[in-house]
Amino acid sequence: MEDNKINFQKHLLICGKTEKERKAYLNDVLDACDLEIVRFPSMRSFDDYLKWVRSKGLFSTFYETKGKYNLNQIFDFHIDWITENDCLFVFEEFDKTDERFRVEILRIMINLLEVHKKSAVKIIASLEDENELIRDLNEIVNKTPYKTQSEVIKSNLQIIVL
Repeated sequence: MEDNKINFQKHLLICGKTEKERKAYLNDVLDACDLEIVRFPSMRSFDDYLKWVRSKGLFSTFYETKGKYNLNQIFDFHIDWITENDCLFVFEEFDKTDERFRVEILRIMINLLEVHKKSAVKIIASLEDENELIRDLNEIVNKTPYKTQSEVIKSNLQIIVL
C-alpha cells in the first residue's frame, strides 16, 4: 500500500467497509509502522483496560510500596508512562467496546497529545462508523486558548474512511 506510510503524528481511526477489509487495511498500516505495537484484546470497560495494563506492566511507578497498587494508582502511573514512551496502541473493532470507555480513552489520549506534542504513544483504532464517537469527543476534549474542541480533535486525530 503506497498511501499507508502514515507518520503517526496523530491518533488514527480506520472506518467504513467491512470488518475484514478494516482488518486487512490495519494490518497493512501496521506492517509499515516502525513503532512498538501494543495490541489490546477486545475490552468492554476501563476495568478491563486497567487490568490488562497491569498484567502487561504498561506503567512505571515513581515510588515503591509493599502492597499492590490499586487501579486508580495504576491508571495515574500509566498516564505518565504514555507521555514518556514511544509505541502504538491498537484497538480493533473499537465500536464494540463500552461507549464510556471508548470515548474516555480517546479523550485522554487526545488531550495528552495536545499538551505533549512529542508524546509518542498513539492510538490506532478500527470501527464501523466514527460519527457518534466524534460527536461525543467534541463535547469532552479540552479546548485550549488557541483551539476549540473541534480544532483540538482535528489536529490530533486522523480519520481514514475506506
